Amino acid sequence: MLTLDHTIEIVKTNLENAQLAGYIYQHHSHILVLQEALNDDGSVLNNFVQHELTADQIGLQFGLRLSNNTFEFLLGLTHSNQDRSNAIGAGHLKADQKAFNLLYTFYNYPKAFYLIRLPLMANNTQLEDALESQLFHQEKLDFLNSAIKTNPMGQQYNWMKSFIMQQALDMKARMQTCLY
Repeated sequence: MLTLDHTIEIVKTNLENAQLAGYIYQHHSHILVLQEALNDDGSVLNNFVQHELTADQIGLQFGLRLSNNTFEFLLGLTHSNQDRSNAIGAGHLKADQKAFNLLYTFYNYPKAFYLIRLPLMANNTQLEDALESQLFHQEKLDFLNSAIKTNPMGQQYNWMKSFIMQQALDMKARMQTCLY
């Protein structure tokens, strides 16, 4: 279990040793963000998903935040599309959002940035509830509801929401494993 003697520097070293990312960015003294997140096998994690009909794209980044002597799991989500109006830049991010870069700007003009946070030790149901309440109910992300595919069993499922959920669950579990 993380204790007060686990400084952000020690946690950063543990994350680096676990090879969760190509680089871990430390923002001030309380946030770590995985840059170039990696899969278990060391390959680059797919952190983009795009709706095939609307061309709306979601980019994911993961991090940890030290808050009140405990660590929070962070999911930074960028929503982009081809509409160049109202594009945001890194200079428009506020407070802890600034820890997350907007590399996506060069690819597909970000329109919104969402930061989801919950205790690192939250269970899977708590993470699913947080994504549902803090993210999937956002009016600007309604396109997620129309991203439907059919699985081999003939059942329809919401594949973009499933992708976001699975990536977040996997990374949270990997962070917990290397830190506890």
